[in-house]
Amino acid sequence: MIWVLLNFKNFIIMFKKILKLEGAQELTKNELKAVKGGVTEVCAKALISGGAILKNGACPPEYPLAGGGCCFSL
Repeated sequence: MIWVLLNFKNFIIMFKKILKLEGAQELTKNELKAVKGGVTEVCAKALISGGAILKNGACPPEYPLAGGGCCFSL
């Protein structure tokens, strides 16, 4: 779980650096939804709080609810 959080933190740092590049622009909500493999804001917050894990195949029994690239606990 800590590995997931560290990777997410590194992703945010990288994303902020990319936005500072000349000519870069932030994606709209519809463009973000079309990106394959991304996670939703709800999923990202749940990952940080420990209420979700990244979805990698079927969700395990302890995290039965799927959505936004994550498996959520009940």
